[in-house]
Amino acid sequence: MNLVDEVILFARDFINVKSFRTSTRKSKVREAYEKVTGKKIVVTCSTCYVEAITEIVKLAKMTTRKGYELKKGVLLQAFGDASKTCTNDTLTDELAEWYLRHYPEKEVLFSRIPGAPQKPHVPEGITVVPPPVPDAPPSIPLDEKPEVPDSPNDDLALEKKVTIRPKRKSRAKKKASD
Repeated sequence: MNLVDEVILFARDFINVKSFRTSTRKSKVREAYEKVTGKKIVVTCSTCYVEAITEIVKLAKMTTRKGYELKKGVLLQAFGDASKTCTNDTLTDELAEWYLRHYPEKEVLFSRIPGAPQKPHVPEGITVVPPPVPDAPPSIPLDEKPEVPDSPNDDLALEKKVTIRPKRKSRAKKKASD
């Protein structure tokens, strides 16, 4: 058992019972705080030790997992072994890897597994088809100008000779004949 785990074990008693605040435990709190945060603890009162323990516990929980996370409300239990029971708060890397090694079907109970591809689960028998690519709209090259009919009565000629781009109005104007 390492120093940080030892401090976490006696943290509740240290905080709640004054007789548990021995000099040996205070030195362990100082060492664990320095190990976890990289800073030295500033001691002015016993509240400083309590705040240090709170920070140790908070940071130790963050560093115990590489990224395994259970879905909300999940309780993992191994039949016949109460020591393997865990929730998202008590999950460690070793325990998560043990469950995935012995019970691979429980992978669906995890919301995050480090190193696993982050793709949606598709049930067997269902294939995912990408959406069709739309055809390119017709376009008029910029250097060409559409032909405009000579007479205003020649509407059919206008429709045949001018290609109109979608969502744009034609800029061609009809010539008025005198």
